[in-house]
Amino acid sequence: MRGSHSLIHAFICAAVFAAVGVLYWIEHTRRTGGSLTDWEYWLRDGIAATGRFTHPDDRLLFLAMDNASINISGLDLDTLFASVPAGSPERRALTLMAAGYPWSREAYSLISERLLNAGARIVAFDLLLLKPTNGDEALFECMQRFPNRIFLGSNFVKEPIGSGQQAWSLNLPSPTVVNDPAPNHPAVGYLNFWPDYDGVIRRVQYRATLDQLEAGAAPPQNEKDAPASLALRVATSLGVERIDHPFTPRLFRYSGRPGTFPAVPVFEIFVGNYWQRNFRNGASLRDKIVIVGPYGNWAHDDHRTPLGQMAGSELQLNAINAVLHHAFIHELPGGVSSLLIVAAAAASWVLTMSLGTMWLRLAAYVFSGLAYLLLVKLAYDEAGIVLLAIPPLFTFGTAGLISLTYDYTRETLEKLRIRHTLETYVSKEVVREVIDNPTGYLSSLVGKRTQVAAIVTDLRGFTTMAECMESTQLVSQLNEYLSHMVSDIFAVRGSVINFKGDAILAVWGHINSDSPAKDAANAVEAASRMRQSLSQLNSDWAARGLSPFAMGCGLNFGEVVFGNIGSAQKMEPTVIGDTINVAARLEGMTKNYGRDLLLGEAAANLVRDRYRLQLVDRIILKGKKRPLKVYAVIASADAQIDEATSAYLAAYDQAQSIYVHGSFKEAAAAFANCLAQRPKDLLADVYLRRCNHFIENPPQGEWAGIHVAEHK
Repeated sequence: MRGSHSLIHAFICAAVFAAVGVLYWIEHTRRTGGSLTDWEYWLRDGIAATGRFTHPDDRLLFLAMDNASINISGLDLDTLFASVPAGSPERRALTLMAAGYPWSREAYSLISERLLNAGARIVAFDLLLLKPTNGDEALFECMQRFPNRIFLGSNFVKEPIGSGQQAWSLNLPSPTVVNDPAPNHPAVGYLNFWPDYDGVIRRVQYRATLDQLEAGAAPPQNEKDAPASLALRVATSLGVERIDHPFTPRLFRYSGRPGTFPAVPVFEIFVGNYWQRNFRNGASLRDKIVIVGPYGNWAHDDHRTPLGQMAGSELQLNAINAVLHHAFIHELPGGVSSLLIVAAAAASWVLTMSLGTMWLRLAAYVFSGLAYLLLVKLAYDEAGIVLLAIPPLFTFGTAGLISLTYDYTRETLEKLRIRHTLETYVSKEVVREVIDNPTGYLSSLVGKRTQVAAIVTDLRGFTTMAECMESTQLVSQLNEYLSHMVSDIFAVRGSVINFKGDAILAVWGHINSDSPAKDAANAVEAASRMRQSLSQLNSDWAARGLSPFAMGCGLNFGEVVFGNIGSAQKMEPTVIGDTINVAARLEGMTKNYGRDLLLGEAAANLVRDRYRLQLVDRIILKGKKRPLKVYAVIASADAQIDEATSAYLAAYDQAQSIYVHGSFKEAAAAFANCLAQRPKDLLADVYLRRCNHFIENPPQGEWAGIHVAEHK
């Protein structure tokens, strides 16, 4: 009864996990909204609004083109600003403002001069100055006098290109304002923020290209000539040398709610009493980074953020502050999020099986859910990490409340489970034999000694490759590779014992052997098929722009112990013994000799009449005492070998004979001849280097051509 009860709840948790996982995957991959995504963003925004903010940098100042600045009138000049001396630059600036918006660009030059002469370090305009107009000459001349200290905005926009189609373009400042404007001009930065699907701005992207926006594929992260955002231009001028992943939209921590950077009316810098009281005659502007931009209802430049509507210039200030203080929120990989959902389902099962009292279980569910929410908030506030919240909580809570009926028979389910499990390890022909004679198979699981042919394969440089590949691409390509390799093994009655990452262990003869020679031949045939399949896969991957794989394979024959090994909680049929260890070490040696398939001596003796073999080495493996002859497969015995290959093999055999007799100078010349025929032959090169070493350092004692391995 206890076992049945456990299975029922395990099925409940698995079903809920599957439903939530599929729903989350659909929403996540399609980049569209949905219940889980909407709730997740709602919770994240709540945490962002109530959590820790990044302290605003004291150097940042927001000069706002607000309603008061925009609505200056001639009457104001005669009354409120009558004290501003006529003919002064200040009076000139106020007069230009009073002429109505859009202002003459001479006003922007006067703003820049006023700020920079007072000691401001940078002036950045959150404005698009696209077409030539009045005052351009003054602003142009001002930017020339203050190089790398005045920045202007550009803008990525979608424009129609005919027949209902659109394409991205980058609008740049007028050449009458910026000398030779270009996407990578150091004084120009784009103003765009791309919101999430729900229209809320949570991320900032510091570099972008038109190709990226059109195709969605990011350029190399070290591309320094790509258009940069206004925030990155400002940060770079302040000495920020590098930012990680500039082409990737990144979650950033806001500095606070709207108004955290107070909007100071820009006209105040030209009015004496404001200048003296608010700016201490310019002293408070020293080393400031000043953002000048529109602010207020008139500008229609408000954007949705997790903290409410925020002006575009405030967004620029937050983006600059994030760079200066590296205030970014890290999103965990999709695989980790999936693991959290799995963990939630598992936790629900454990809690259900641990607590029998209903009210106690309900209290535990509520407490656990609140504790996880607290963990999510602490991770965001203290570690800057976003933990997936809603899908795991939904899985955890739903699995704890649902009960299902266990309506299938144990006998039928068990038989289907055994068949399905076996077919993931062995070919269907072997499965049929096991099903037809289950007693014999089950008795062998207790443990038996048997002779098997075993192959161990591994991918060359896979760990390094995995570190550079995107996770979903890595899993997809690896699964495609393993699917073909397993099919080749099953095609010749082999059994896959296990996978260890990209490595495969397969055997022949542990369940039902045709004969040792047939088992070994089938193993060689499987290795040959796997090599051909990988070659075809690499060609296909190259056409798809994917990295190729290189495989090494070790093949051995000998005695192993076959049985069901593990613990009471987890058992699996496997083979153990020195035969398997040697196969693995043969696989590791393939890269040393330039051969992708190496056979141990016992296996080679069994297939010698079916395949043309090449002696690779006589070697004493580390930890062993007896030497082992290692062979490579050239071709099947009945295959035609071209003259060049025949000549090379003859030269190689002669070189081996000389080498074994210890005539190292003659052997070196013979192996050099092999290299002349095959310049890229690593095997001949290995022996040439050995001969040269022994010429200088003759071996001690009796020489038999045996190499002692220094490493496993």
